[in-house]
Amino acid sequence: MIDSEVDINGHPAQSETPLRILLVEDNVDNQLLFRAYLKKVPCQLELAENGLIGVEKFQSVPYDLVLMDMQMPVMDGYTATQLIRQWEKDQRRRLTPIVALTANSLCAMAEKALEVGCTAYFIKPVPKETFIKLIVEYTGGREL
Repeated sequence: MIDSEVDINGHPAQSETPLRILLVEDNVDNQLLFRAYLKKVPCQLELAENGLIGVEKFQSVPYDLVLMDMQMPVMDGYTATQLIRQWEKDQRRRLTPIVALTANSLCAMAEKALEVGCTAYFIKPVPKETFIKLIVEYTGGREL
């Protein structure tokens, strides 16, 4: 579902295929916040409430970007990222950018996220401008 047909600046959306973004996040408030940030961005945002659901969705549909909470019930983001990276390797697929999102600001947590295969690490709450910039950066610089 495309939330809007205008870009972030209010211009008509480009006719390119919308970005497919998977948000793996258990917190409903954070889901709503990220959805609001993307309201005017031409993208298809899919939600997964935990890492297990996120891995299952990732394996069934190609995504341009994964936004991964690192601390969730059922399966955490560290394990989910490892499983996604192993699946990509087994399937000989290109690596999809996975951006770790967490409220934990400890350097060790950031290092662990990068060690398991995350492309980048951001501490929540992520300001909207930063959030949009990270999407542009990790989806090949495509203007939104």
